[in-house]
Amino acid sequence: MAPKRSHFVALFFSMFAVVLFIFGNLGITIDNAPILQKVYIMQGSQTKTEQSIRYGFYSSCIFKKDETIDSCTEKSLMYTLDVDQLGKMNNVDLNANDVVKQIVENKVKGPLQAQKVMVLILPATILAFVGMIVGMMMRRMRKNNLLPTIGALASLLGCVCGAVSLAFGVIIYRTVFEELAKSMDGIMYYYGPAIYIVGVGCACEIVAFGFFIASCFARRAQHNHSYEFYERHSFSSESQAPSMHQHRY
Repeated sequence: MAPKRSHFVALFFSMFAVVLFIFGNLGITIDNAPILQKVYIMQGSQTKTEQSIRYGFYSSCIFKKDETIDSCTEKSLMYTLDVDQLGKMNNVDLNANDVVKQIVENKVKGPLQAQKVMVLILPATILAFVGMIVGMMMRRMRKNNLLPTIGALASLLGCVCGAVSLAFGVIIYRTVFEELAKSMDGIMYYYGPAIYIVGVGCACEIVAFGFFIASCFARRAQHNHSYEFYERHSFSSESQAPSMHQHRY
């Protein structure tokens, strides 16, 4: 594939990854945005109280049966699980009944210590944006393979950051609700759209990485072909040049 085609494909997938990562970041962060309220990593539900908690990367909200928001935690880059929110969803007074608190502190304390790793979704978005900018710059400013190399590294690191952030979120919340379900009736959990949105974003980053690398090799092959053509053309011109010898009689 020609270098121009490769970098255009890399640019397209980088742009798509940026859009998807932004949606993943904004999920459960804007209370009056119905679409973003549905972009969550996981939803934990209590069938007895008909309430649920939706978890995003930076906050979580309690939803009533009619899908209206009851309350939300403060938005924070270093968001951590709110035990009081779990108690409220189960209609449990944590001061009188500390079952929820004991489960969270004793059985899932280890995974929760790594919850702050989920903030890696932010650098994943930034790196995808860097890849997109590099793809735009390559059309007019490319002189060597520096730009596609930067784009490839940004895409690869963006994919890794996004995947790690998503994996930790899924493991942590699943562990919490599986442990709660062992001691409390009516607990269920569901995976949310943010998993698929960020997952597809990571896949786009991998594709962009591949085409940035392809652009490097395509340019090198084109350069080698041009050099060989120049050498053959120069040799042919020299061999066909007329002889300038002067003959004396």
